[in-house]
Amino acid sequence: MRRNGKSLMISILLILCIALPGVCTGEAATGYAPEGEYISVLQELLKTPRAEAALPENEAAAGGTEETEENAGESAVSLNGPEAGAVPAETEKTAPFGEAKDITGSCLITLCSTPWNSTMISDKQYTTYWDSYSTREPWLTIHSETPMYGLYLCFRRMPTSFTIEVPGAEEGEWLPLMEGDTRFHHSFYALAGISDLRIRSTQSGAHKMGFNELYVFGRGDVPDWVQRWEPAEGKADILFFSAHPDDEILFYGGAIPTYASERKKRVVVAYLSYSNTTRRSEVLNGLWAMGVRHYPEFGGFQDTWSNKTADAYRKLGKKKVLMWVAEMYRKHQPDVVVTHDLNGEYGHGQHKMLGDAAIQCYDLAANPEKYPESYTVYGTWQVRKLYVHLWGDASNQTCFDWNIPLESMGGKTGLEVAREAYDMHVTQASAKVKIRGKWHLLSVDETGTVFSNTTFGLYASQVGPDEIHTDFLEHIENN
Repeated sequence: MRRNGKSLMISILLILCIALPGVCTGEAATGYAPEGEYISVLQELLKTPRAEAALPENEAAAGGTEETEENAGESAVSLNGPEAGAVPAETEKTAPFGEAKDITGSCLITLCSTPWNSTMISDKQYTTYWDSYSTREPWLTIHSETPMYGLYLCFRRMPTSFTIEVPGAEEGEWLPLMEGDTRFHHSFYALAGISDLRIRSTQSGAHKMGFNELYVFGRGDVPDWVQRWEPAEGKADILFFSAHPDDEILFYGGAIPTYASERKKRVVVAYLSYSNTTRRSEVLNGLWAMGVRHYPEFGGFQDTWSNKTADAYRKLGKKKVLMWVAEMYRKHQPDVVVTHDLNGEYGHGQHKMLGDAAIQCYDLAANPEKYPESYTVYGTWQVRKLYVHLWGDASNQTCFDWNIPLESMGGKTGLEVAREAYDMHVTQASAKVKIRGKWHLLSVDETGTVFSNTTFGLYASQVGPDEIHTDFLEHIENN
């Protein structure tokens, strides 16, 4: 069945405006036309205020239980990607709509398979999920009576490529609106008041696509909790190593919000393992809440228990671990590295191993004869200061007060922000660990007190010993 004449005319005009901007603007077809220019044409045809002008960057263009894994429309633009037509970063909030409303609950979501899990894609619980069957080009569609101005995708199984599409002129026809951004498992896409869209995997062969959560927004400013990640490119001020999700909070306390949010330093967090896809989402939620804006690194190693450092290396492959750590040094070029206790805090072998690997790579990453794979891409790098959790004594330890209010966090202390971030690790809410014969609840306060999350030893330095002992960046910021 064909659509009516006006709908056909609008659809054709939309296609031309997206593919050939000069049709609407008279400019050379080198990318998308400014959204407002072709939307105004549509608006004139529609004679209705539903078609909206170009939207500011910060405005939303207004199933089962997790298992462990070893591996891990009129116009729209991804705010995470560099696509032509992206809303200028300098654009300020100008719309008088306030914060965009979550309209997911009123949307009709249709899945290509396993429809009985449809509620799990939007139940606000990252411990549940929807997975498609293994098939070619899995998809889902979203219909909303309220215009959709924002789409926030939290992938569980992200295909190597996917598109976001809108209906074409023919019944059942879908036209590409934008390519999905596969750099980040959580991504936000600004829309411009559309009623229907489809997310379709374009990865080759049969495979699964799955989501931990999916959100749709009406018009207004994008809520602060919606993640809009930046790639972790360029030189880092501090690189924090964390063996598993939540270790960066339990054992480093308020360090990350203090440096990433309050002091506006370029912070990168690198995880040996993300454990499973639910915990990966919990990591992203927690880091975002602490002010981190550069997407973390995930080593992709299996989360396994070992008592000894040697056993941990043996299970994962010592060379592979050292190659990965050296690559992190060379890729991110941090001035400072912070890593785990050599005793593994409560004795975890992977914590011990990561602490040891960070120490070995302090020299290895600076040696052009070591690990040619990363040397060829990034060159060598000499870290200037290396801190090890709990190492040393008063002569070389740096101690922090994470109870200082952070203006960037509305007066909350670094420790309070860390507690809130840890609360986002829902799967660890009742986790306990046995320490010297006694069970302790894993928490920022209890575990972080038994293994002080305020104390770090300066293991190696290119800029001399610390004198003040209260700042990872001592002797660096003014050098």
